[in-house]
Amino acid sequence: MTFKEEISTLYKMRFLDEDDIEVFEDILNKLCYQGTNDIIPDLCTIFEDDIAQPSAGGDLIDTIFYIAEHNDLEDGLYKLATGIPKMLPHAEFWAERIHRTLLNSEGLVIPYIKSLKNIDSSTKQIIKEILHFIKEDDPDLYLEKVDFIFKEVI
Repeated sequence: MTFKEEISTLYKMRFLDEDDIEVFEDILNKLCYQGTNDIIPDLCTIFEDDIAQPSAGGDLIDTIFYIAEHNDLEDGLYKLATGIPKMLPHAEFWAERIHRTLLNSEGLVIPYIKSLKNIDSSTKQIIKEILHFIKEDDPDLYLEKVDFIFKEVI
């Protein structure tokens, strides 16, 4: 099952106002329960740093992780990694937030490392830059985890 229509609707709604948030959330809920990892890269295209409702970006992140966790987690994180370049430069904040969420999670770092081993070098470089920025921004919190990822993958 493809969800091109739903993803297209979400893309058009990314600058939504408060009145549309319920429709946005309804589509995300449908995707949570019916979507597969294959839609994760397309969901990455929806992020926008100028999104009108920041909670919509958070809901989108939650949807991506829910889909990945309820399908094949490593494959879902691989699809997420391949979608990260689609977020730049217009959604740098959200690409960083996704990685902070990963770093702060229980149980996502190791599967993410495994998925990163299979991505192309240009995507690895983009992710490395995001992780490096996070590490430099808050070394007390992220130094060990980011260095561990670098040691394992890059």
